[in-house]
Amino acid sequence: MKQANNKSATGKEEIEIYKLNGTKLKDALTFSLNYFANYKEDIDSLNVFPVPDGDTGTNMYLTLSTATNEIKDLDIDSAGGLLAEFTNGALMGARGNSGVILSQLLRGFSETIEDKEEIGVFEIAKGLENAAKRAYKGVMKPVEGTILTVARETGEFATLLAEDEDNIVEFLEIVVNKATESVNKTPELLSTLKEANVVDAGGKGYEIFLRGIYESFISDEVIERSPNIIRINREPCSKDSGRDLEYKYCTEFLINNTDISRLDVQEEMKEYGDSLLVVKGNEFVKVHIHSNQPGLVLEEALKLGSLTKIKIDNMEVESQERSKVTNIHETEDNLIEKNLEDRIGLIAVAAGDGIIELFEDLGVDYIVEGGQSMNPSTKDLLAAAEEVKTNRIIILPNNKNVISAAKQVVEVTDKEVSILPTKSIPQGVAAMMSFNPVGDFTEVNEMMEDEIDTVKTGQVTYAVRDSSVNDLQITKGDILGIIDGNIEVVNEDKEEVVGKLLDRLVIEDDFLVTIYTGKEVKSEEIEDLEERLNKKFKDLDIEIYSGGQPLYYYLISVE
Repeated sequence: MKQANNKSATGKEEIEIYKLNGTKLKDALTFSLNYFANYKEDIDSLNVFPVPDGDTGTNMYLTLSTATNEIKDLDIDSAGGLLAEFTNGALMGARGNSGVILSQLLRGFSETIEDKEEIGVFEIAKGLENAAKRAYKGVMKPVEGTILTVARETGEFATLLAEDEDNIVEFLEIVVNKATESVNKTPELLSTLKEANVVDAGGKGYEIFLRGIYESFISDEVIERSPNIIRINREPCSKDSGRDLEYKYCTEFLINNTDISRLDVQEEMKEYGDSLLVVKGNEFVKVHIHSNQPGLVLEEALKLGSLTKIKIDNMEVESQERSKVTNIHETEDNLIEKNLEDRIGLIAVAAGDGIIELFEDLGVDYIVEGGQSMNPSTKDLLAAAEEVKTNRIIILPNNKNVISAAKQVVEVTDKEVSILPTKSIPQGVAAMMSFNPVGDFTEVNEMMEDEIDTVKTGQVTYAVRDSSVNDLQITKGDILGIIDGNIEVVNEDKEEVVGKLLDRLVIEDDFLVTIYTGKEVKSEEIEDLEERLNKKFKDLDIEIYSGGQPLYYYLISVE
């Protein structure tokens, strides 16, 4: 790697760098994260969509933060190897549409240099160009005037520039200026931006990320991470306290095989336990499952590819050894960093192994087990609030019948506590998409509450008695489909009810349906449901997860 500092005729110091290895790239990425932090609120303010999320900058920052955390303790000389780890971190930590697209941009770049020990302007240019191609492929309906346009125009320009410029610093300066130019043109391509007199938030975020890389080479020193640092520890798996576990071993591993699909892995693993989660990354497939036969799980997984990062936890033993408030699950290893007393804590009410684990993964500090027919008391929620090691706390009731008890916590604690009126699990998950642990308390509450209305919720359960509602004759045992607290569908077939609910919930612009399956739903019923929905709703992405919630066969989220 060559680096030299010279003076130009104008007296301006010129820095010459022609190759980057893993160490130099790590420094640049770390610097860029801190550079981005100074602009994330400005990027947030650029939001103009009808859905008032306003969190593009925060989502991109948190995605980059997770990625940076992935490489902070690594000592990798290879530029390709270092960026691969960074990209995997971004993929796992992506938040919101902007975070997902950013992770795809990084993935596209990483693909072009995976075998490179060092990279120069040619590799950087090809990486930027392929980044845009990967991002376009990842979006069902690409829209010009967005981050996609900025990435494409920047990548195409970089490829041409690489023919004439070999100094990475000069190259990046010109490329970043091109990105700025592209961002400033986005209002001419997207009428909503022009009407609001703003540029595209995602495009601006991408420009700032690239500018941070450039600035890392011309700054006197690398910007350190915020001095206000904490680490919130999280358990790798949900732990059931005081209950007999059907499956005792939490098993996690990576399958190093990119040729297999996520659905193929799900099909192979589903018979060995529950709480199955499968995530396909750039170079691996991550598997999480609760099972009584972890050895058999690994044996079967080996048939799909080599395994790494194998981890097996005995949840029963850990549950017995843990000392904590009854029915409260403490999560560990959150990546957000700030002083404990300044950070915003989060408590969520949830039931079901899969649902609990989902909220843990999203960064909730404590889970209070509860929900329909098992509403936690004010005391339960207060105990959780007192256990959270922060002075500002947000509670997600996730059920209309829990809101009142939660509101009473505000009156009996010295801490600053707010209650978000989430009436369902999907609303709680949606609110989490705008959670910023280090933001202004009022603004974070407003942003999260705004997110509640961005998701439409359906529920499928059964009738406990004969009734007549909304001109619908209901017999005990009938399957009921509920939207916004109103019974909309009555049928004898659970899966048929799901389809009819989606007929009412889905509109033209919807793109994603997430279904959380209940504790009583059989695997063959899930297979039947998936087959029906894929045939009926071919233009939708349909994700089905094991929620494990009681009473409700299916919880449905439409976005």
